[in-house]
This record gives sequence, structure tokens and C-alpha cells, in this order.
Amino acid sequence: MTTAARSVRVDLDQARREYTPKADFNEVTRNFNYDRDRFLRHSSTRDINPHPVALSSYLTSAYHSLEKGLAMEVPRAGFGARKIPPILAAIRELEARGHASVATRGARGCIRAYVAYHDQRGLALPPDLEDELREVAAELEGEHLPGGATRLTRQEIAEATDFDYEKFIRTRSSVRHFTGEPVDPESLRAVVTQAIKCPKACNRESRRVYVAYEEQLREQVLSLHHGNRGFGHKLGAVLVITSDLREFDMVGERNQAWIDGGIFAMSLVFAFHAAGYGTCMLNWSEDCDHDQLFRSTFAIPDNEVIITLLGVGHIPDSFEVAASPAPTADEVLSTIAPL
Repeated sequence: MTTAARSVRVDLDQARREYTPKADFNEVTRNFNYDRDRFLRHSSTRDINPHPVALSSYLTSAYHSLEKGLAMEVPRAGFGARKIPPILAAIRELEARGHASVATRGARGCIRAYVAYHDQRGLALPPDLEDELREVAAELEGEHLPGGATRLTRQEIAEATDFDYEKFIRTRSSVRHFTGEPVDPESLRAVVTQAIKCPKACNRESRRVYVAYEEQLREQVLSLHHGNRGFGHKLGAVLVITSDLREFDMVGERNQAWIDGGIFAMSLVFAFHAAGYGTCMLNWSEDCDHDQLFRSTFAIPDNEVIITLLGVGHIPDSFEVAASPAPTADEVLSTIAPL
């Protein structure tokens, strides 16, 4: 009997339809419209969102352009002068409204560094802005303010990266074996603190994390997710990672919430791995109806995009993970070329 004769006959197209149910054009359009409408409702794409979070986002993006200038190799007098008046106005507006935050402190620190940068190099500040710049730089004297530029050395980086990164990456896999022990909230807080350092667009902090520690709450969260059967009950914590649409202000950023949120989620996974925890990404590839159900159940704000869920827990001494063979670098790497 030939191999072909022994093989089980299957309608492959039908099998694929059943594996990932198909949606018609109207259903696809309804889901795209759901994402579009929420982006337009909360971002500053069509007009400015008046919420302090949106203003803080604008301020962070604006003063970050000065930070980039402060980090340049060749100094230039008065760089970024056009951005300075709205930066100063945004600081005053937010503080007057009782919304001083890392954005206002970072902006103040950046202005202080901007003035010092010019003075230390004998460069002239923009003459029409000098008095106000020096006034703002002198305020909150004695307080440490973040912002500006920080010096790094090659030696510091060499010392910080003196470990086997290849081994670190090779031992990171999605885990589905957990001991059931609870995750310590302070340890989780430390991991989030580390993950926050990962890149984000214009240094704006759009990422948010919600966590369920208690068993009953974890079970309620996981009951609305498809794909944690067989191990979800032994997780020590479940995270819901979101990104705030109010932080974005142009049509080119229509997908930025998912990009920034995805980078943050991977940074969390690496940080948990470094701390000795196991993790499993619980993807949130859901339609708009299920997304709304989750939001209404756990009061996730309409202005936040749910990026993914993340299961975290303590790992046993030995366990199995999916082999998940990966392509070679040559299969994903190519040199860009013009047409």
C-alpha cells in the first residue's frame, strides 16, 4: 500500500476554516470601525483632547525634543527655541490645574539642563526667552529634577552586560507549569519598574498594567480569556497590559498603542525571566464584542487599548516547554534596497 493510500483524507480548506473561523466583510468593517472610533474619540488626532493626560503627553514629547538636542555630540546655541514657549506654558497650565507629575518635573529638569548646557559652553540662550528660562531653571532650587541628558560610559555598559545573553534568551520560553504559589506584589512592582525603561514613542508613557493576585479574581479574569486551560489555575498573578490612546496625537500613530504596548509586554517578560519567574503571554486577539465584555466586567477605561494578558508564576524545579523551532537569521534578515 502506498503512503498516499494510507494517508487520511481531509478537506484542508475546511479544517482551516474551523481552526480560525472566518468573518465576512461587514464583521471585519465593524471591528476596524470599533478601533478607529475609539482612537479618534480619545487621541488628539482631529482636535486636541483637553484632558491633563493628553496635555502631559504633549509636554513630554515637546521637552523630549530638547533632551535629544542636549544629547547631541556637537553643541548648537539656542536649539529647539520654537518648542520652548509651549513647554513653559504647558508646565504652568498643568501645575495650576493641580496636575504636577513626572511630565512637569521632567520638563523642569530639562529646562534647568538646557540653561546649564548653554552656560557651561559659553553659548547664548535665545534672547527673547532668556529671562523666563533662567526664572524657571531657578525655581524648585535644591530639588532633584529628572530630565535633560545623562552621561554613560562604555565601561558602565560593558560591566552591565557582562553575562551570557545567548543563554538568557535560550532559556526564556512560554511556561505552562507553575507551582501555584502567589507572586509577591513587591517583586512584581520591581519588575514593572524595570520594564518601564523600555523604548516608547517620544518618551511618552502610555503603558498601563492591571494585576489580579487573589485566586477568585484571577479565575474571573481568565474565564474571559481563551487559551489558559490546564495551567491558568496555577498562576500566581495575571496582568492586563493596556495603552492609553490619549497619549497620541496624529494619524500616523493610529497603531502606536499596540507597538508601545507590545514592546512593554516583552520587556515585562524579560524582566520576569531575569527575576526567576515563569510567564506565558495570553494574547488578546478578540473581537469588539468580547473586548467590550472584558471592559465592562473589570472597568478598563474606553481610552485604553487592551494589548495582552500575561500569566506569571513560580516555576517548578524541572518542566517541559514547547520546542518552538525558530527560523534562521538568514530567513528573516535581508538588506533593504530601492526599487
